[in-house]
Amino acid sequence: MNNKEVFIRYRGRIVGLIAAIIFSVLFLTVGFGYAVMVLVFLLIGYLIGKWVDHDLDIASYIDALFNRRS
Repeated sequence: MNNKEVFIRYRGRIVGLIAAIIFSVLFLTVGFGYAVMVLVFLLIGYLIGKWVDHDLDIASYIDALFNRRS
């Protein structure tokens, strides 16, 4: 298995680990409030990017948020 196949298979874990490392460094250097603010801005940027790509389905997010699965 080459590096590209490994990244494709485990990309969620790899990206999550990198995000956790970055958030930890931000937390330790600038404090919790600023780190959360950066996280909120990253989330907003991500959602704007999905909207620009016409891949944002707000209705499904709202349904997932308010509908409980049994």
